[in-house]
Order: sequence, then C-alpha cells, then structure tokens
Amino acid sequence: MATKVAIQVMIFALVFIMLATHPAWGEQDCYAEKDAVIRRCMETIIFIGDYIDPSNICRATVQQSDMACVCRVISDSEQHKISVVKLVRLARQCDKPVPVGSKCGTWTVTPPPSQSAHP
Repeated sequence: MATKVAIQVMIFALVFIMLATHPAWGEQDCYAEKDAVIRRCMETIIFIGDYIDPSNICRATVQQSDMACVCRVISDSEQHKISVVKLVRLARQCDKPVPVGSKCGTWTVTPPPSQSAHP
C-alpha cells in the first residue's frame, strides 16, 4: 500500500513539474540581447525621425543577437520609443534578418521593398 502511494506522489510531482516548466521549453531568453540592441542602437531605431545608419558598436551588437527573438519580446511600451520597422531594417542591414511573417512587437514583418521598383 505504501508503495502505491509513493508511486502516485511521484507521478503527481512529475506531471506538476512538466506542466510548470513547459512554457519555458519553447521560449528563448533574449531580454538581455534586446536591452543591448535598444541601448546601443537607439540613434538608428528611435521612433521619431529618419533612419540613421548604425554605428559599429550597434552593428556588432545586432550581429551577436538573435534578432527574431529580440523582435518577439519587444513590449508595447517599448514600441512607443522605438520603431520596429527600423529595427527590422537594421537587422536586414546587419545580415541578421527577421523572417517574413514573424512578429516584431505587434507588427508582422513584411518582405523588403523591391529594389527594382523603378525601371
């Protein structure tokens, strides 16, 4: 009887652990990368004004970051300070493109504008 109770407790504990940790399995932690990109690239991705080419420090930070993950974790409040469109452009310029169709903040990433729009 004691063995049966012990097995039931172990099964309950295993199921609880699986349910409690499941969301963390698929979510990558890139909040530190996001903060670094925002801090070092603010001049380029600031919401107001024209796009400014990134500094070397900004480029290096982007190249070391998972930009798709950075985009996924952009909060609504951060979108009032930075432009996710500029962020996606920056990622493309640094050869770390965010996949088309994925989310960057609340914005869905679109294909880059065609370079051959004018004859």
